[in-house]
Amino acid sequence: MKTKHIRKFILCSTLAFLVLANTAHAQLNKVFENVFTDILGEQLQNSGSPGEHGMHFLEAADLANKSLSPALNSLIASNVSSFPLSSTSAGVTFDFSTGQPVSITESMGPIFAETGKTLGKGKFNIGVNYNYLSFEKFRGIDTKDMRFTFTHQDVTGDGTLGESRNESDTIDLNLNMDVNANIFAIFATFGLTNNFDIGIAIPFINISLSGIAQATVNSFTYARSDTAFHNFGLDVRNPKLQTISPYNESVSGLGDVAIKLKYSFVRGADMDMAVLVDVRLPTGEDADFLGTGKTNIRFAGIISKKIGDFTPHLNVGYDKRSAKLDSDEFEFAVGFDQKIVSGLTFAFDILGEIDVNSDDAIVLFPGTRTIVDRPESGQGQAVREIDLSNIPERDNDNVLNASFGFRYAPSASVILLGNILVPLNNGGLRSTVVPTIGLTFSL
Repeated sequence: MKTKHIRKFILCSTLAFLVLANTAHAQLNKVFENVFTDILGEQLQNSGSPGEHGMHFLEAADLANKSLSPALNSLIASNVSSFPLSSTSAGVTFDFSTGQPVSITESMGPIFAETGKTLGKGKFNIGVNYNYLSFEKFRGIDTKDMRFTFTHQDVTGDGTLGESRNESDTIDLNLNMDVNANIFAIFATFGLTNNFDIGIAIPFINISLSGIAQATVNSFTYARSDTAFHNFGLDVRNPKLQTISPYNESVSGLGDVAIKLKYSFVRGADMDMAVLVDVRLPTGEDADFLGTGKTNIRFAGIISKKIGDFTPHLNVGYDKRSAKLDSDEFEFAVGFDQKIVSGLTFAFDILGEIDVNSDDAIVLFPGTRTIVDRPESGQGQAVREIDLSNIPERDNDNVLNASFGFRYAPSASVILLGNILVPLNNGGLRSTVVPTIGLTFSL
């Protein structure tokens, strides 16, 4: 592929994403609130015995909108905005210090990690990456199977559920959730001095959130008396105990822009050491999960050593995250890049993110609720412990990933990359695999 064709491709892609950036359809942070209100407030309230029994789940709807919806929103936004955008060591480098662009392809480096080497004074690289994220699991539970159980209001006021038989009814809600994100990032790095680089990464993001939420009334009243006081239909004798609430929204726009500063304090023939500051600016709209709405700063120390064509590296850092329900993280990357043949490099990394603030852990309807079912005879009481969710309760969402990738230079002016990111544990909101493709080119 000729360089001019690549330039046209990048220009067209960039313009397309800029157009998409202005075509947001809805505020995604209202989707879950609308679902809970629709099912627990509107559909249930207007069924069976309106104004009496149906309204006894409005308390549950209010709790869901005040605690569950914000937690789900933060879960998605923080995972999208914190995805690594690029490596400052990546790409074809051009030396403008001589007045002529001279390509340098000594090392093509890792994909998402950093090496201790800087570009050098007057040198510049630029490129684009595309990442596709399909969030399929949260803490090992398929996002389509995430279940929340809502209990009845304590209408008798005795502090327990079951004194009235209506209080024994519960409602299970499955979100059947699909969350997908396309991240297109343009990045550039410039060597201000031999030891100091400055870089920028500008992400354009498309996010879709869809599903068909399904609610089921577990009707104790219908089982005992053939009368369902809580249902989604009009006939308590022939009740509708299930209903759905479809949702399908997507937005596109600018994500959180990253500014990177890298200073190398040890430069040698075989070993390089550097420090990195990565600032994520709140340029993405947090109401649409395009950003967190807060400035995040990551500090990292980097060491790499060249052993022939084999270059191992270690990154250790701390990510200061300012948004609610988004813990600060201790981060690391350990791996290597290996030149296979001229123009082809293999890169491997283990990437880790360790939460340090348990108070900022995502909490989605934790715990249980006790219901004491009391038959009309007053004898044979049954005690039930109702799990309010099937999602494991944790005080952290530590993440461990493996990254496998290749860099290929078909010419002196172009480098292509391909990479996959796979999870090594079940912490957090995760994709089964995250593919990345990209290229670096000359202006």
